[in-house]
Amino acid sequence: MSRSELSGSEATLVRDGELWCEDVRLAEIGDAVGTPCYVYSEHIIRSRFTSFASTFKDVDHRVFYSVKANHNLAVLETLRGLGAGADVVSVGELHRAKLAGFAGSDIVFGGVGKRNDELEAALAAEIFLVNVESESELCRLSEAAARQGTVARVGIRVNPGVEASTHSYTQTGHYGTKFGVAREDAVDVYARAAELSGIEPRGINAHIGSQILQPEPYQQTLQLLVDLVRDIRRRRLQVDYIDIGGGFGIRHDTGAGIDLDAVAHMAVEACSDIDVVLLFEPGRWLVAPAGILLTRVLYTKQLGDRVYCVTDTGSNDFMRPSYYSAHHPIEAVRDGPREVTADVVGPVCETGDFLGRDRKLPKLGEGDLLAVMYAGAYGLVMSSNYNSRPRAAEVLVAGSSYRVVRRRESLDDLVALERDNA
Repeated sequence: MSRSELSGSEATLVRDGELWCEDVRLAEIGDAVGTPCYVYSEHIIRSRFTSFASTFKDVDHRVFYSVKANHNLAVLETLRGLGAGADVVSVGELHRAKLAGFAGSDIVFGGVGKRNDELEAALAAEIFLVNVESESELCRLSEAAARQGTVARVGIRVNPGVEASTHSYTQTGHYGTKFGVAREDAVDVYARAAELSGIEPRGINAHIGSQILQPEPYQQTLQLLVDLVRDIRRRRLQVDYIDIGGGFGIRHDTGAGIDLDAVAHMAVEACSDIDVVLLFEPGRWLVAPAGILLTRVLYTKQLGDRVYCVTDTGSNDFMRPSYYSAHHPIEAVRDGPREVTADVVGPVCETGDFLGRDRKLPKLGEGDLLAVMYAGAYGLVMSSNYNSRPRAAEVLVAGSSYRVVRRRESLDDLVALERDNA
């Protein structure tokens, strides 16, 4: 098995025993930009978006990239240029989408707890759809629309009662979670929306979770939404869109991710006799394989029979391993015989501060670079300044060139807002 097969990463390739991203040596980026550092392959982002859109070519659809997966402006601009819309869940993400050039008509706004200022910002931006998650939110949106003298196009988010097999923290489609309106109430809520001033219901949607590897939960969800469309139309109400969200799973090892072709076939069959546009909100599927997190070895040490590789990258930089027990392949940038099994840990003062446990690696020395794979989603966006650690830089690679698309935070950045208030 080759090293590229072991890593399973689309964003890297091996030349002369060394990892590259596209036509740039990762060691060059690590030396020039420093670590920790997120590195993204523009080619992989482009190819995965094209592949996703092509998979669903036989059904009328639109793709709205889930901004929460990776909100870097350069990533957003790349996807906008490919024809993606933006799925946002906060006024901050809406701000980023607008800065990246997305028109209001290319943005959907979701989220279970939108504040008044967020609803007003969505209306002012004339976005494509506000995905509403309660009758109370509908009433509040109606009041905001009245104040602005405008009309809000909305989708009603339904909780379909589908419990997908994934981490409990990322299950969002059953009644043990906070999301959406109950499926048995959905038609009445949709009818209520049609009665409210300033509200124009146009679609229904559901999002059942993240990192879903089986197509069957999508089939259950699609069938439920199609049945709801029929019920709504029996009340002579208009429904133009079905949004099935995202959550399409990828594997961080050599196994297969979700069978998107199967999901596409289900979508064609489910929507064959109703006239709707399907909306998708992929995030991780598009960008996770395009990203690598570079980290540098500070020390190695042994405690009893445990070997620890201490790096300059902590759980504050990349929290998925400790928060979700997520397994991400870790590779030495310069390869060698795999001589040691080690826990790859960080400098944060927490026992849960690790990037990976029991990893077979070459014998590592101080200053060696490691690459954490599949780090293009839920990396920098979930990072923090815990332990007063400045957050990492971000780099975008295109062919043989690269550029810093987010500079590393400085010590002054850490206290800038406090100094402003002094």
